[in-house]
Amino acid sequence: MTPEFMHVFEDLWISFRALWCEQHDLAGALAFSRKEVKNEFFHRVVRVQASSDRVPALIEDCLALYRGQGFDCHITLSPRDLPVDFGEHLVHAGFRCGHTSAAMRHEAEETDSTTSPGVTLSTGGDYDCWAGVMCRSFGFDPAMGEVGRSVSVRPQVRRYLARVDGVPAGIALLFSQADLGYVDFVGTLPEFRCRGVASSLVRRAVADSRQLGNRWTALESVTGGDTERLYQKLGFRSAYLRNRYMRSL
Repeated sequence: MTPEFMHVFEDLWISFRALWCEQHDLAGALAFSRKEVKNEFFHRVVRVQASSDRVPALIEDCLALYRGQGFDCHITLSPRDLPVDFGEHLVHAGFRCGHTSAAMRHEAEETDSTTSPGVTLSTGGDYDCWAGVMCRSFGFDPAMGEVGRSVSVRPQVRRYLARVDGVPAGIALLFSQADLGYVDFVGTLPEFRCRGVASSLVRRAVADSRQLGNRWTALESVTGGDTERLYQKLGFRSAYLRNRYMRSL
């Protein structure tokens, strides 16, 4: 893991979430929320940079914010967050480490944009169709699609829609900033899974990221699962880990 990649990845991750969310400066951390959509994608605390004496009050401020929002408190920590033992303070405050995610960087020398048999890809196009597949793939409330409408027209964003035999089947998104192409929202409808849809989408996004001149192409995946293994097969390797802490309110 290079410090440069980590800082670019973390800054991009925050910038991308900021397009979707309301931001709250907690004097030592940045919090995201979205009142009309109760989804953990929107409700997250990140970029913790607090002095040791500020930690107890910062944790209370995080809890108070999400208690007022009517949502559980989620805090994502990366190796650049301070103090380095902030996770231990969270555990003492009743948080649990929900899962660990890997910031994964594509390291294969060759790019392959071929699609699996029966799968066709398009970019842009009908946003309502793309959003409908996104919400069904991830089990999101339809309001999530409405929030993303303004995000989809950003020049840094490229959307992908996969079809199987002409029927919408999966989606993905590529967000580019500071020489990094970030692949997100890789989702496939249940009835089309295990047919190469996700692999086709990721391969195309990686190829486009390189064509756009990005120095890196990256994504985030929960560690230890089938999704991480799929990305490894497609040439991604873990660069560093990010821990998510949660406390039910």
